[in-house]
Amino acid sequence: MKDDTPIVRLFLTKMKPEFLKLSEKERLEFMAKDRANLDALGMKAISMIDCTGRDDQWDFIGVESWPSMEAISKREKFENEVLEISKFVDYETHLGVAQSFENYGK
Repeated sequence: MKDDTPIVRLFLTKMKPEFLKLSEKERLEFMAKDRANLDALGMKAISMIDCTGRDDQWDFIGVESWPSMEAISKREKFENEVLEISKFVDYETHLGVAQSFENYGK
């Protein structure tokens, strides 16, 4: 795969008690910093699903479009080094490329 191939990232998240213990102001600052990085790297949200109260394992499931694997690498570095995401969120991510469903089963 070329490095400039658009990437689709599926993520599954569960907020940890450490995130919920943050003040409202701290949570908003965290989310604003997170959003600024997502926007700067060119992420486009395809779908976001709120699972709270419906799924014991995950709070949110999302599908994102990224411009390249380089953008994903920069995002992962930001998540680990700046947000320290694993302190606040249990998560899984899965990467792939978009495929058409139009002719499936036809």
